[in-house]
Amino acid sequence: MTTAKLFVIVKILLAIILIGTICAVVLIIYLFKGDIKARVPGYVKKEYNLSKYEVENRPVYVMEPKEGVTNDLVIMYVHGGSYVADLEKEHWKTCGDIINQLGCTIILPDYPLTPKYNYKDTINMMESLYKKVIQQVEPSNFVVMGDSAGGGLALALVEKMGEENITMPSQTILISPWLDVRMNNPKIAEIEENDPMLNKSALKLAGENYAGKDGIDSYLVNPVDGPLDKLQNVSIFTGTYDILNADVAILKERAEKVGTNINVYETEQATHIWLLYKYKDKENDPLVQEPYKQMIELLKNN
Repeated sequence: MTTAKLFVIVKILLAIILIGTICAVVLIIYLFKGDIKARVPGYVKKEYNLSKYEVENRPVYVMEPKEGVTNDLVIMYVHGGSYVADLEKEHWKTCGDIINQLGCTIILPDYPLTPKYNYKDTINMMESLYKKVIQQVEPSNFVVMGDSAGGGLALALVEKMGEENITMPSQTILISPWLDVRMNNPKIAEIEENDPMLNKSALKLAGENYAGKDGIDSYLVNPVDGPLDKLQNVSIFTGTYDILNADVAILKERAEKVGTNINVYETEQATHIWLLYKYKDKENDPLVQEPYKQMIELLKNN
């Protein structure tokens, strides 16, 4: 174990003592695991057509209906997990539900995760994948989606593609995106007392590791600061009981100043990535039904 990793572990152990959050515990577990790659649930292989290829030595999964594709729509779904966790059952379940409703194709990149990798490795892999996909798929049929850290990564990727004058996707849909790993927004403290899932201190540790030595102020790490003038058809689904909600208003205000519209679907009292947890928490259903329907309608009308 390197000195740098040991230092990070010590910091996270202190965070566990100070804040006692599940988030911090997850971080320490993943620091010990080293290079992390996703495991595909058994039911996915049985119920869907699943193929895999590699980009920059990382797995990329392609998930399609078992009976065959009936929709030209291709979604690149970028999973969340604070840049330390891989594809979880909620991601597979959500993608499966979308496929069941739309008959489309979903691409799931298993991108590099911290602490072994930082944002440069992740962006490099995702940029290579994006350029590969956009050459094979009609842009009008291509949608980029992401949740939490994956939402931040998806937005940073699209911002970078715009900066490089690469063809944009027809839509970008973000669920509870992590827009700024520095977590300096003063409104976070107001929301945090109502957020049962996320903790500012624990997230800052994950963000610092993802940023590496020189990326903490890069828009590729903090897409709230990125170039917004080339973006089109961006939709954000966010809940008011999510500390990451605080930066959505900043992003929207910046976008409006450059003439770019970002559609924000805000649900009162909804928690972080609540749309992905509709399968396990029936009490949350009333908060899920309308925004989830809106998200599916966006995809249907693509």
